[in-house]
Amino acid sequence: MKKIIFIISFLLFSQSLFAADLKLQTYPNAREVSHTSTQDDDYLLALSAYKKVDNSWLVDRSQRLSGSLERTTFELPADHTADMGFVFFRDQLDKYNLRELFHCKARDCGTSNSWANNHFKIIQLYGMDQHQLYGAYEITNADEKPFYVVIYAVMRGNKRAYVQLEVLHLNKLNEFGVASSPETLNKLLNTNGYFVFPDFVSKDAQGSAHLQIKQAHIQALVSLLNLQPKLTLALVGHDYSVATIEQQKNESKKNADQIKAALVAAGVDTKRLQTFGIGSLAPAGRGDRSARVEIVKVGEN
Repeated sequence: MKKIIFIISFLLFSQSLFAADLKLQTYPNAREVSHTSTQDDDYLLALSAYKKVDNSWLVDRSQRLSGSLERTTFELPADHTADMGFVFFRDQLDKYNLRELFHCKARDCGTSNSWANNHFKIIQLYGMDQHQLYGAYEITNADEKPFYVVIYAVMRGNKRAYVQLEVLHLNKLNEFGVASSPETLNKLLNTNGYFVFPDFVSKDAQGSAHLQIKQAHIQALVSLLNLQPKLTLALVGHDYSVATIEQQKNESKKNADQIKAALVAAGVDTKRLQTFGIGSLAPAGRGDRSARVEIVKVGEN
């Protein structure tokens, strides 16, 4: 009986990777090269490509984090590509409350040697620069301690593809915040026309929702506006508290104004920013939020 229970438990584990309540299916028929589960108090989350600086390959955007870390290296079946492996794991993340932090492909990621030997320190990940993909993502859940998921896929010269999957669950919230790269924010604006400003919503004694703005997100938005000097934005507040429409509109406008004030204080021209408060009049996209502010692309002057 014990043997049967052990076999069932092993099969269940081999089909899924667990980190608290984040569950990802493994790639069908892939070979697990290595798997570790540890506590990491100095995890480097890369948020940019590797670039050569003074004869060294470095990332110019990153974040040091601590938490429970699971690392798994897969060798995909023959004739399966790095793109297939990357997409398989990336698509599973869409069912969660997901935010893309950084993504690159092929030579835009820098050298595969840098990722394999300097970053991950796994020799099997050293492949062809033109056949590599990297993505870093944040997934928020009910306990407000997010997961950070890293996917790196590459094809080696022997045509075998490998995927590195890393899942970090924070021990505590990062007060500064982990921001998406300016390039990612620009891609969201150009693709969707907007993105939701990452924030933590708290309620006061009266039950009104207020944003707790993290400086990293402000800095990322400032960097985007510096990269795109003609870009103009609308900051659109939403509020779903139990109140009249006028009260909701007032509260949501305050939240939008709060972000604008932080951007102006960081040097952004006030003429490039408009604020609106529409309360609960646009329920689509609410999700589990009690309030939110959307950053909307208005135009490029």
